[in-house]
Amino acid sequence: MAYLPAIKQGANVLILGGGTGWILSALFAVNPTCKVWYIDSSERMINLSKKVVRDSKHEVAFILGTEDAIPCGILFDAVITNFYLDLFSPASCNTVIDKIRSSLHGKSLWIVSDFINATWWHSAMLLIMYRFFKVMSGIQASSLCDWKKLLEQKGFEERQSTEFFGGFIKSAVFSGALSKIK
Repeated sequence: MAYLPAIKQGANVLILGGGTGWILSALFAVNPTCKVWYIDSSERMINLSKKVVRDSKHEVAFILGTEDAIPCGILFDAVITNFYLDLFSPASCNTVIDKIRSSLHGKSLWIVSDFINATWWHSAMLLIMYRFFKVMSGIQASSLCDWKKLLEQKGFEERQSTEFFGGFIKSAVFSGALSKIK
């Protein structure tokens, strides 16, 4: 992940939908002192992720759940959502962003990697993907929400971004000044 070095040393980091845990190795390689809260809705993914840090001294709290399981009373310096926001309908994504935002402070970073829909072939790929995952996983979304626009409406500013796979995937780092986060 290109933007992991932007996370300050010793930061409290929230990872939502972490999958197999590959992100933990990448994060701890550039920031060995951060503390991670790792939330995933799949027990299998949690178990795979635990294997990544099994013999390390890194601080990771594994939580089985969704954004509803974000611990109260902790303000995170950074949140990472890789291919997470695409799981939600626009209305639900707005609610999810609000839940996550409530656990951040004004100088927090939000690192996102997700799909974007900018061309006809992006639309075709997304249509196929959403149909497949609706049947296989029961995701609620049937189309991609404009997660970038929703984040900006909530006061977050895109600081840097990179696109991959012909612009189909975007990785970006967002930040929001305390006065801008509504």
